[in-house]
Amino acid sequence: MLTVVAMAQSVEDAGAKYNEGNAFFKEGAYGKAVTSYENALKIANSVGTDADALKGNIEKQLMNAYFKNGLLQYKGRKYDAAVAYLEKAYAISGRLDDESMKTSTSTYIAKVRSTKGNSLLKENKVDEAFAEYEIALEVEPTCVNAYYGKGLVYKSKDDMDNMVVNMDKVIEYGTGDSKAAKTVMKAKSTTAKALVVAGAKEIQNGNGKKAAEYIVSSFNYAPGDAQDYYYLALAYNKTQNWDEAIVAANKSIGMKPEKNKSETYFALGQAYEGKGDATGACNAYKNVNSGPNVDVAVYQITQVLKCN
Repeated sequence: MLTVVAMAQSVEDAGAKYNEGNAFFKEGAYGKAVTSYENALKIANSVGTDADALKGNIEKQLMNAYFKNGLLQYKGRKYDAAVAYLEKAYAISGRLDDESMKTSTSTYIAKVRSTKGNSLLKENKVDEAFAEYEIALEVEPTCVNAYYGKGLVYKSKDDMDNMVVNMDKVIEYGTGDSKAAKTVMKAKSTTAKALVVAGAKEIQNGNGKKAAEYIVSSFNYAPGDAQDYYYLALAYNKTQNWDEAIVAANKSIGMKPEKNKSETYFALGQAYEGKGDATGACNAYKNVNSGPNVDVAVYQITQVLKCN
C-alpha cells in the first residue's frame, strides 16, 4: 500500500509540474515553462509506465516551449541560445513524428544560422560566417538566406564563379516565394553590380575577354546602364572586337546625359579607328570635349586621321 501511494503521489507531482508549465506557457514565460516541463518529464520518467499517458503530453508541450523560447531568443539576437532550443524541439518532434514541427524547427534553425552568419560577415569574420551558412544548408538545403550569405562570402573573395552559383540558387529557390522576394531582388542586384565591377578590374588588368564575359553575364541579372555599356565597349576594344565595341558605345551614348559622353565618344572613336572607318572615328573624336582624353582626341583628328 505504501508503494502504491508513493507512485500515485509521484504521478501527481509530475502532473502538478506539467500544469505549472502550462500556466507559464500561457503567460508567454517560455523559459519558465521549459523548466517546469523538464522537471515534470523527469518525474514522469522516474515513475515508469504508469505515467506514460502524461509523459506524452509533457513531451509535446516541452517541444512547443522549446520552439517558442527559441524564437524568443532569436528575436533577442541570442543566436546560439536560439539554435540550442530549436534543436531540442527538433529532436522531440522526431520522436513524436510531428512533421509540422520538424519542418518549422528546421526552417528556423537555418534562418537563425544564416542571420548569425550575416552578423559575422559584417564583422569581417568571413570563414566563421561561411561555416554558419553551410550548417544552415545542411539543415535546410533550400534556405535562400544561406545561399545569399554564401554568395556574399564568395563576392568578398572576388570568386565570381562561386558567387554566381550561390546567387542563382537564391533565385531558383526564392522565386515565387513572397517571403523571399526581397532577397531575390538583392541577389540579382548584387550579382549584376559585382560582375560589372569584376569586369572593370579585368579591363584594368588588360584582360578584355574576361571583362566582356563578366559584363555580358551581368545583364542576366539586371539591365545594363550607360556605365556598364561603356565598360563593355572598353572590353571589346581590348579584344579588337570593333563592331561589338561600336554597338556597346552607341548604346551607352544613347543612355548617358549630354555632359557625360566624352569618355564614351573616345572609346567609340578608338573602335571606328580600329575598324578602319576614318569618318566614323573623326565624328566620334570631335565629340570628345572634356576629360583626360581631349588632347589625345585632338591629336588623332589633326595628326593621325587628318579629319576635315
